Amino acid sequence: MPGPDKQTDDQEAKPSRLDDSRRIIEEYAADLREIIKQLRRKLN
Repeated sequence: MPGPDKQTDDQEAKPSRLDDSRRIIEEYAADLREIIKQLRRKLN
């Protein structure tokens, strides 16, 4: 039977759902910023 230390190690090893969601949203926002920059260059 795993001890209480084992459970905390598993939780620390993988990011929480909130952290994972935040990372995905930040990557998406960065991609959108890059697309906007490229479109601005083409229009000018």
